[in-house]
Amino acid sequence: MEKVNKMKIVVVLTTLGLLLSSCSASENNASSSNSTGAKLCVIHNNADHPSITALTNGVNDEAKVSGMDVSFFDPAMDPQKQVSMIEDCIAAQSNVIAVNAVDPVAVIPAIKKAKEAGIKVITVNANVDKSGTSYIEGFIGSESYSQGYAVGLMIAKALNNTGNMVLVTGNPGQTDAVNRTEGMKAAFKAEGASIKILAEQTGKWSKDEALKVMTDFLTKYPKIDAVFGHDDPMALGALAAVDAAGRTGIKAFGVNGNKEACQSIKEGKMFGTALQLSYLVGVYAVRAAYDLNAGRLISAQTLAPTAPVTPENIDQWMEQCW
Repeated sequence: MEKVNKMKIVVVLTTLGLLLSSCSASENNASSSNSTGAKLCVIHNNADHPSITALTNGVNDEAKVSGMDVSFFDPAMDPQKQVSMIEDCIAAQSNVIAVNAVDPVAVIPAIKKAKEAGIKVITVNANVDKSGTSYIEGFIGSESYSQGYAVGLMIAKALNNTGNMVLVTGNPGQTDAVNRTEGMKAAFKAEGASIKILAEQTGKWSKDEALKVMTDFLTKYPKIDAVFGHDDPMALGALAAVDAAGRTGIKAFGVNGNKEACQSIKEGKMFGTALQLSYLVGVYAVRAAYDLNAGRLISAQTLAPTAPVTPENIDQWMEQCW
């Protein structure tokens, strides 16, 4: 009887071993088959910018889910380099190319080449000019007009609908730069605000450049009540210039929801920002690329949501800051 029981145990253990081996093999097959073999070429800008870092993190994380093979290129805001990089992606026979357009017009011939080569193109963060939209499948970005509108409401409230301000903008013509200014102006109009824009100049999405621009503004204009930087690094750069000049009473506003900016709002230095969920933009871009590669339609425009972040609600949004 004891011998029979031992044999039963051996049979049971052997069976369990086979089952576990089978499960393990199935898991390994699922993991290896997760790769689609599809190539996504992402041409972004300013890799060290916190928004781009968040975007690439979103791309990388979602690529693990979708199984897409991703390559990144950074033209560092050089339109000619971007064109050359798009051509490299075409030569590499990428399935989908995602482009953050440095220059909305200069990029069009290159994305036209991609379309003619049978490669799907999406734009991310910065769209192409209207004359080039027929060469792309869709735009993935943020609600940048709503961001500008939200900041406009903050400025109007902070200044009691009257005063002088300056703008430190993103690159001229880029989607977010245009939309954030237009959204802000629409908010002023809706509130009946009489806020004079003394000057606007690009800070090239750079904290250091914004510091220089704001330093010049402070020299030229003795009375400035507010500054709107099109992103948080530029707003913080402008604020640094204000502090260095010993000026007071100038309220700084930005867009992004960077941790440094949120902490500045909490400490009563910056006056507000609007969330830019760049991580989600990266996630949405990969999902769009995956669908395109599978022969599916995508929306002409997919936008990550936003929300205003102010001294009154900073505690609510602090965990969302990145």
